[in-house]
Amino acid sequence: MKVELKLTGKSLAAAVVVFLAMALALAATVAKGTASGPVNAASIAQTIDAEQDHVTPGELARWILEKKQDYQLIDIRPQWQFEDYHIPTAIDIPLTTLFQDAGLKQLSREKKIVLYGFGAGHAAQAQLLLGMKGYRAYSLRDGIVDWWETIMTPTSIRSDPPNPAGYREAKQLREHFMGAAPGAAAAEPSAPAAAPPPPTPAPQSAPAPANKLKLGHGCS
Repeated sequence: MKVELKLTGKSLAAAVVVFLAMALALAATVAKGTASGPVNAASIAQTIDAEQDHVTPGELARWILEKKQDYQLIDIRPQWQFEDYHIPTAIDIPLTTLFQDAGLKQLSREKKIVLYGFGAGHAAQAQLLLGMKGYRAYSLRDGIVDWWETIMTPTSIRSDPPNPAGYREAKQLREHFMGAAPGAAAAEPSAPAAAPPPPTPAPQSAPAPANKLKLGHGCS
């Protein structure tokens, strides 16, 4: 017998609360013995509810352009995905090693830690656990997929309703991360190159003598 579970309205909200409670309980267990201070679950829940726990692709792009030094960008995907494509300035610490000593040693408690994965799920879970360990952790909203769609994809070809607001800024960001130099002045046209001299005709050699046809007897 196939059972379908549909969550709507209050039941969906209740499920979210249960998930958060389980995550907070797990994170509290992880935080024990880390000298990160008491766990303030209520404060973390308020931060999540106010959507202050994530960074948008646009905010991250501006931080990169402004060369801010007060954050660390962590790519938690497998190494081959990082090597195939990653957001500029990102550090490769796969989720499987993030909470090991080698991974934690790369994180600074003095900076904001921004995590991203393929989507939102794993990064948000890792962010919550890091927060319980005393880090100022954030996740990139909807991961690298939203980064690609928001920053790297032209506004004019997106599937959502067209919104030309901020088009110039979006274009500048895209050109920057695609490798172009945004705002660079156009190169001055160079003087036309001198026309090459006409090719010197090759000296004509004397035509080779034609072979004489020997006529046989009876031919005139």
